[in-house]
Amino acid sequence: MSRSSWKIPHIILNLENSDKIINRTIIYQRVATITPRFIGQTVYVFNGLKLIPIKITEHHVGFKFGAFALTKKRAKIASLKKR
Repeated sequence: MSRSSWKIPHIILNLENSDKIINRTIIYQRVATITPRFIGQTVYVFNGLKLIPIKITEHHVGFKFGAFALTKKRAKIASLKKR
């Protein structure tokens, strides 16, 4: 489902207004939108337990940071052994 057209994207202003993005940028706001200013940078997104490194490309622009740092593990289904 897409976001309503009248809502503006959530952008981290203190990172957008800085002239130079620090090499180890840590993002705690998973709802923030990735802007073209981050292209080519590696950012670390906090998923609630640890920092997940993400290399930003032009395909990531417009998505949220939280879409690339999953917070839950996938369920593993144990295979049944034949007797």
